Amino acid sequence: MRSRPSAVLNFAAESHVDRSIDGPLDFVVTNVVGTLQLLEASRAHLGRLDGAARDQFRFLQISTDEVFGSLGASGRFSEATAYAPNSPYSASKAASDHLVRAYHHTYGLAVTTSNCSNNYGPRHFPEKLIPLMIVNALLGRPLPVYGDGMNVRDWLHVD
Repeated sequence: MRSRPSAVLNFAAESHVDRSIDGPLDFVVTNVVGTLQLLEASRAHLGRLDGAARDQFRFLQISTDEVFGSLGASGRFSEATAYAPNSPYSASKAASDHLVRAYHHTYGLAVTTSNCSNNYGPRHFPEKLIPLMIVNALLGRPLPVYGDGMNVRDWLHVD
């Protein structure tokens, strides 16, 4: 039996900013080329659909607020905030977002892009900020401070 999905949900990403600085190619391959491959598969699938199934099909892009650059003192981005990526990670996510937008305008693919903030919660990678701080504090290790320590971040608990 042939699968007939009604949506593609693209959560996939290389997501560690520090690793993107040391090895940006992996981020471009996963985040840009991987998204392109999903878009092409979605476009091919859309071409096989008709009627209501075609009208209901969606490509859902899960992005990041990092595409907007540094969060200022207001602590907010909006839909009108311009893209201003500051790392290879955020640049690769911005590029994939632009591909998603282009597929909407060029091929009529119905898309939604979500620019969620920093996630944390159970099973979080230990290299990420909150688990790293907790583990280092428990072990009496130094707590890393990035930049001048004045960065503002928005956090979303995911369980």
